Amino acid sequence: MKNGDESKKTIAVMFGGRSTEHEISVITALQIIEALDIVKYRPIPVYVAPSGKWYTGDALLRREFYRGMPDTLNSVQEVTLLPVPGTGGLTVLGSKTKKSSSFALFGGKRDESAEEIIPIDVFFPAFHGSFGEDGCIQGLLELADVAYTGSDVLSSAMSMSKYHCKKFLESHGIPVLPSVLLSRDAMGQGADLSVLRDQVLNTEKFDKFPLFVKPAHLGSSIGIGKATDKASLDSALLKAFKYDHQVLVEPCLDNKLEINVSVMEGQESKSSVVEIPVAEGGEELTYEDKYIRAGGKKGGQISQGMAGLSRVIDPTDLDPTLKVNVKNYAMKAFQMLGCAGVARLDFMLDLNSNQVYFNEINPLPGSLAFYLWSHSKPPVLFTDLTTNMIERAFVHKQQKAALVREVAFQALLK
Repeated sequence: MKNGDESKKTIAVMFGGRSTEHEISVITALQIIEALDIVKYRPIPVYVAPSGKWYTGDALLRREFYRGMPDTLNSVQEVTLLPVPGTGGLTVLGSKTKKSSSFALFGGKRDESAEEIIPIDVFFPAFHGSFGEDGCIQGLLELADVAYTGSDVLSSAMSMSKYHCKKFLESHGIPVLPSVLLSRDAMGQGADLSVLRDQVLNTEKFDKFPLFVKPAHLGSSIGIGKATDKASLDSALLKAFKYDHQVLVEPCLDNKLEINVSVMEGQESKSSVVEIPVAEGGEELTYEDKYIRAGGKKGGQISQGMAGLSRVIDPTDLDPTLKVNVKNYAMKAFQMLGCAGVARLDFMLDLNSNQVYFNEINPLPGSLAFYLWSHSKPPVLFTDLTTNMIERAFVHKQQKAALVREVAFQALLK
């Protein structure tokens, strides 16, 4: 190993995955790797391709790699994480392991007698959406008994299920808009949309348009739609069901303001400044607003993910009392859901009634919402943000290690 590397912790930044938010995850992961404290940590990229296969190698650090897929996958090493405690890291797969140590890909020395394991100290999930942000990967990390950043299985799953998250937080005094949860199975074999449409329109407070339709378990504004009549409701439902088996329908506020805030875990969790995101057309934020128009290639610039969205950070003309209320709701929601690491919570302000409603929580926000923390008082740098998440991962691992896990075969022996 290179001189000085012995004291560094190896951090496996995991990204990609089987999600419609795949490319946004890649952007977030590359931002995290660039922000990590290189004095303390040695990052290893772990890319989960849309096929579900895992890969690692320095080539993954370059954006050009992803433009050349799938051919470029031949230049990196396939790995996996076994759900076996004590494995110690990533298991290398394939015939390449017989010829060269994959650990040497990252500056290590080959040990002919060693198992083909890439040692990992902390796993840093940077997934967005299904199979990564929703508790799935967290379940694997728990089975492997490894240290990892961010929220655990239950917190992640609850946070990513919009309906269940809202109902849970509503029971703890956080205001939310009324909603109707629809299941694709309810349409029957004939896929009759009228059944679901009637279910919505016959629900109290849902007998008039406009209505807002969105997949129940996705983010990044994917699959969302606004219904202004029965025909557009059918269209919005069909669009949302392309991405999820459950769909959420809510009243659409006709005069609203979106307000977002981030919460960071610590011995005492704290909130960032708030922001008002700005949509291109003055309506709801779209995927294009978030990642392509403002956050994508513009004037030759490279996409910065959520960090590139047009926004007003810590708006001076927003009522200070309103800012405090949003932060308090966010802190309470973060705590009640049992979240960890850093999250971004999105709220809506009904300008007609001055009522704030919780909209959703992103348990692993795009760009880790570092742009909100860099403007906080005092500011928190992106590097400090990632360091805090890694240090908290070690704390959680120690807390779990203190629990009794012994298996006693008393009943079987009687």
